[in-house]
Amino acid sequence: MESPTSSEQLTNCSELIQTLLSNIEVLVNDDNADEAQPLLDTLNVELKQWCESRDGPSAKQLELIQLRINTILVKANSAKNESSKAIIKHKKSGKAIKAYKASR
Repeated sequence: MESPTSSEQLTNCSELIQTLLSNIEVLVNDDNADEAQPLLDTLNVELKQWCESRDGPSAKQLELIQLRINTILVKANSAKNESSKAIIKHKKSGKAIKAYKASR
């Protein structure tokens, strides 16, 4: 059995990381970001191993990965902010209804 070449290992690591990022992005887009933690943990481990390997990623590859992570984070934070606004609005309307009922 032959061991994988350096370029095959590089491709495998890159593909695995892209798959993890895609799965995380799907969870964020489906408003299930809370379920992404195991994938984030795996992503962290894989990135660290890849960076510490003999044939680690190039600076350009790391920049592209960071750009994708930042894009996902922007989406997640936007969804979180919208959820927070909805919760606050719901609480305010609940208080308004209670105040209205109390005044009757």
